[in-house]
Amino acid sequence: MRSVDLQIVGMTCSACSARIERTVGRMDGVQRIDVNLPLGHASISYDPRLTDPARMIDRIRQIGYDAKGDRDDARASNRREIRSYLNRFLLSALLSFPLLWAMLGHMAWTGGLWVPPLFLQGWFQLGVATAMQLYVAYPFYLGAYHAVRARSANMDVLVALSTSISYLYSHYLVFRSGAHAGVHQHLYFDTSAMILTAVLLGKLLEAIAKGQALRGIGSLQRMQAQLIRVVRRRQEDWIPVAELRVGDIAVVRADEWIATDGLIVAGRGEVDESFLTGESRLIAKAVGDRVYSGSRNLSGTIRVKTAAVPQDTRLSRMIRLIEQAQNTKPVIQRKVDQVAAIFVPLMIVCAAATFAGWQWFAPAGAGEAAALHNALAVLLVSCPCALGLAAPISILVATSLSARSGILFKEGSVMEGLPQVDRILLDKTGTLTEGKPTLLAVRAPGGQGVPEAVALRAAAALEAHSKHPLALAIREAAVRKRLLVPAAEAVREEAGKGITGTVEGKEVRLGSGGWHRAMGTRLPDSELRAPAGEGESVLYLAVGGRWAGTFVLTDRLRPASTQSVRQLKRYAEVLMVTGDGQAAADKIAREAAIEHVYAQMLPEDKLGLVRQLQHQGHRVAMIGDGINDAAALAAADVGIAMDSGTEAAMEAGHIVLVRGELTRVADAIDISRRTMRNIRQNLAFSLCYNALAIPFAAAGWLDPRTACLMMALSSVFVVLNALRLHRLRPGRREPHGHHA
Repeated sequence: MRSVDLQIVGMTCSACSARIERTVGRMDGVQRIDVNLPLGHASISYDPRLTDPARMIDRIRQIGYDAKGDRDDARASNRREIRSYLNRFLLSALLSFPLLWAMLGHMAWTGGLWVPPLFLQGWFQLGVATAMQLYVAYPFYLGAYHAVRARSANMDVLVALSTSISYLYSHYLVFRSGAHAGVHQHLYFDTSAMILTAVLLGKLLEAIAKGQALRGIGSLQRMQAQLIRVVRRRQEDWIPVAELRVGDIAVVRADEWIATDGLIVAGRGEVDESFLTGESRLIAKAVGDRVYSGSRNLSGTIRVKTAAVPQDTRLSRMIRLIEQAQNTKPVIQRKVDQVAAIFVPLMIVCAAATFAGWQWFAPAGAGEAAALHNALAVLLVSCPCALGLAAPISILVATSLSARSGILFKEGSVMEGLPQVDRILLDKTGTLTEGKPTLLAVRAPGGQGVPEAVALRAAAALEAHSKHPLALAIREAAVRKRLLVPAAEAVREEAGKGITGTVEGKEVRLGSGGWHRAMGTRLPDSELRAPAGEGESVLYLAVGGRWAGTFVLTDRLRPASTQSVRQLKRYAEVLMVTGDGQAAADKIAREAAIEHVYAQMLPEDKLGLVRQLQHQGHRVAMIGDGINDAAALAAADVGIAMDSGTEAAMEAGHIVLVRGELTRVADAIDISRRTMRNIRQNLAFSLCYNALAIPFAAAGWLDPRTACLMMALSSVFVVLNALRLHRLRPGRREPHGHHA
């Protein structure tokens, strides 16, 4: 399977996105499609043997939308949308002015208002209204044409139908009465003009509000520098960031943005990393410290050795994950989209029923004008736009906000599942502990000619191929002792068990006692029975199938782990799972106040525990950082990976904690709870609005102009309600019960 992201142009409401999903989803080879209405993006998984992006783009164009493979910058696209709506709205308002002025001359409470005779002329009104229908309304007619051609309906159909009815009815009145003299004739051209003006005003306000929602991702995109100063041929040159290579030396002076991830090789500085830490304090940086693209050097000059190409920097990954999170919808939104797909046709039927009802059962004297008036009000007051924006806008705001706090949601739909979690599994090493173990002791069989230094050299040779925290501790110990570490060949690591390879022509194994026994290694009973201190991890080394050393390591609890566990217990039951021995696990569990401990867990055991809890009806979250956690992270209802861990863990997780801070898990749960509450508020408003407004319009209590404005403002209200999430401050949690 492959995936492709497309930019979609021309969507106006959720009926549009639902139609694209339905049409493309039926193509052979398309496995999944998610269309994001606010961003105008489509994410598609497909089988390349059966279809390709070119065919999908052609199919999208056949139903009236444009699509291209290069995704636009969301903020730039939004600015173009605002300019387009603003220009069309101003023109519509200008052309509507004489028609609305003429309308005032026919109202009882404004009967004394002077109206220019030209404005009352039917032919003049017909000319102005025709210009509006042919130019201002053209995008709505085009969208309606493509929708009807595809046997569907959207907001464009409602607008085109309602404006056409009022325009054609007035057109009929003009020609029927010989309007060359029709100074006192009451026409309805002002209704079609007001409809277009109000709709365009609503779309303009909606686009402006969406721009506010895009501020979060836009601020991160603006941190991506376009140029960088590097040392080439012993001199400093400015080059485009796209030409940067791993290993290049970048020079960053005071008050300049850092444009790459890397290590400082010269100089000292004070760096603002607030986009990562969420705290606007300066961090002193010196040789050997890591810096990140998007941070700012506020004092001193530093030289940075590039460690990642621009598309692989931490900032670029954050932006990609935020965009990726918009492509999946919560279950509740998918159900709403199903309603939106039939909403417009249903409203057309309701409008026809209203017209027929007023024609047949209206009070005497109401006439066909009242029937038409009320049918138009039903068409105009109803629109699925607010329903379609209810979830995507809230998720966009929440994911942008959480990214600034170091929480990256890879899927927006995870926000629906996270508040429902009632079991949280915590890995020990690197999650609860600092993940920086230290080597306490090395025991080697000196009488057999294997001194401690030889054992440490062999172990360090293997661990040079591992990213496990224990491996780092062994490598650092070898460096401190200034040992010359040989190269290892044919290295193979078994997650959660051990590592094996060939060192200086001999087979070497390093791992747990249980793994050694399974591999047939003979370990002395004295070593297996040797008491391990609390919190200590033990690894055994075998060379040529015989015991060659024992390594005792320890790791410290993170300072904030106890507080984090206490916070998590407010949401769910907390369990610790680790591959370490029982004594080491019990010590850390006591310090962190965790009652349920599962020790000596292999990766398949962690996966089995996740599935067992799910089978019992629990919603499970797994928090880990190692390759041995990857399977459990992927299988859990919500997998939360520490960014300080391995690539495998971060790929498997649904949420990534950028700074590896366990305290952010409670923040992620709180953001998810409030976001889902915001989405439910939006949906409740949208449904209640339609449920109340449509009967009012059918009963003749809403003027079409008022109905049109209400429809436009309903979408604006939903966007503004979503923007309230900007006031959310992670870490300041509200009182709540055990379950969200």
